[in-house]
Amino acid sequence: MAEYDDLAEAVMAAGNEIFWFGAASEDQVEQIETLLRIALPSSFRRFIESYGGGGVIGAEISGIEDNNVELESGGTLLGDTKFCRDRYHLPAHLAVIYFHDDEVCWCLDTSKVVDDECPVVSYNIFTRAIDQVIANDFSSFMQQHLALYAND
Repeated sequence: MAEYDDLAEAVMAAGNEIFWFGAASEDQVEQIETLLRIALPSSFRRFIESYGGGGVIGAEISGIEDNNVELESGGTLLGDTKFCRDRYHLPAHLAVIYFHDDEVCWCLDTSKVVDDECPVVSYNIFTRAIDQVIANDFSSFMQQHLALYAND
């Protein structure tokens, strides 16, 4: 059983829908790191390799869709990160994992790696700066994120 399956079941039991992008291969994960010029933390790599991305419909986590790193649509790690780098001057060490309504931008801060993990931060697209740490690592973030919808 994958890491977030129990929480995903609780989310669905609460009446919310879940959609996963589908597992991504290790090769695809390595390609995204090359394309974005970052090293992803181990908990996010496990997430991508197990689920690809996605989650609660309407609050999906950016990832690799259909095991195709080159898809640059909204909702993909590559598409959301490149869009925010181009439009909002997102620093190169940030990778967008959640982008919503051209307003909310949550990222992995790969400049602050400790024990192969990095914090999830909120990047304010208006001030063009990190304005808060959301979680110390992706795994903690994802558990909190899913738990919000499991308790609806």
